[in-house]
Amino acid sequence: MENTIMFVIGSIIFTAYISGYLMMVRRQNQLQKEEEKNLSMFANKMDEADIDGIGNYGRFPKDKPVKKTR
Repeated sequence: MENTIMFVIGSIIFTAYISGYLMMVRRQNQLQKEEEKNLSMFANKMDEADIDGIGNYGRFPKDKPVKKTR
């Protein structure tokens, strides 16, 4: 008798936890899709070579300018 009561209570807690987790995952997935949709407008303005997202700080010209001699 005590084992079945504990099993029922544990099952209720487990299903509540799993359903909450799945609702959270679904909500975050929807938010991510909305964010991607909003960012798609700016996709043509983004720099494709900027992988880390901090700008052009890492890309410097490899050729040094030649100094003029007098």
